[in-house]
Amino acid sequence: MTEAERLDAAQAILAREGIPARVTIAGHARDVAAVSAAPEHLARLAELAPEVKALGFRYLALELQAGE
Repeated sequence: MTEAERLDAAQAILAREGIPARVTIAGHARDVAAVSAAPEHLARLAELAPEVKALGFRYLALELQAGE
């Protein structure tokens, strides 16, 4: 799976769950899915982390933004 495909798939998972968030790929090995979302989505994002990581990410990093 290409980096673009992993990014699109991660974004689709969050969209499917109704979570407005921005996903980027980070890290030297490009193995971090960096998700920027509002704090009220924290619990649901934690539940979805294994599904996102299954796309080939080693980590899921959260940046909590007010009003996102």
